[in-house]
Amino acid sequence: MKTFSDLSSYNRYLNLSEPLHPLMDSRVCKEAIPNFPQSSDEIQVNLFRISLKKNFTGDINYGNQKYYTENGLMLFSEPGQVVSWNSLTFWDGYAFVFHPDLIKQNPVAAKINQYKYFSYEINDALFMTQEEEETITWIFTKMHMELLENKSKANINIILSLLNVVLSYTNVFYERQFKDKAARAVSVSSKLKSLLQNHYKDLSKPASGFPTVSFFAKELNMSPNYLTDLVRAETGKSTISFIHEFVIEQAEILLLQTDMNISDVAYQLGFTNVPYFSRFFKKIKGIPPTEIRNQRKV
Repeated sequence: MKTFSDLSSYNRYLNLSEPLHPLMDSRVCKEAIPNFPQSSDEIQVNLFRISLKKNFTGDINYGNQKYYTENGLMLFSEPGQVVSWNSLTFWDGYAFVFHPDLIKQNPVAAKINQYKYFSYEINDALFMTQEEEETITWIFTKMHMELLENKSKANINIILSLLNVVLSYTNVFYERQFKDKAARAVSVSSKLKSLLQNHYKDLSKPASGFPTVSFFAKELNMSPNYLTDLVRAETGKSTISFIHEFVIEQAEILLLQTDMNISDVAYQLGFTNVPYFSRFFKKIKGIPPTEIRNQRKV
């Protein structure tokens, strides 16, 4: 698998000219995309990338899902992510790519660590309203013109200030998207609960491993971080807390309604370490599983 850790080699792979600045580059999508290879095996890109995509026509396929949008969308990726493509879709908008060194000594670095959307998957794109698209387009245009006009002498402080505004707006827009999704569809927390119920549908048999956030995120066709942000928006809890509380409920059912000993309960729920199960139970319930067992009516 090819790995790209600098802008020049990455641009060459995409059949683009040298980056406008050694640490960052901005491209108008409709001008750049025709140069791209029509297909690509998996490549690892050790750069930050932000794409503003707009003026699609019809449905858009991302991963296993099909979307329809009349407005723009945004995608984010962090260094280390692996990408590939079989065919190209054309769109307007901007692509802003930058090396991690650009932000190492700037507060923007902390903000990127704080906001998790750089680790979202492609299925988790930000779908913008018309007003949001207009706002982001204006900022991207300013960033692009600063780089295009001044290239290697571009004012980094201006670029980073504008980037900071993009990140702040994006966080607000994602919060709006989480609320919109919760309002118009079956809540993701309900879907997660259904998956958990299916995982433990037969408590007379050992579960096939302990449920994880990554497993359920894959089942729901989204990234773990995006799933957690949706669940938190709906319930105020993280995905892992949601899962743990469900598991504890199943543990209590087994402790109160069966003759299984503590070890059997642990293994039945997918735990492979009984002492860990006891610590896990006590951490969440505040009492050890033996105390729950003692409450069972004989």
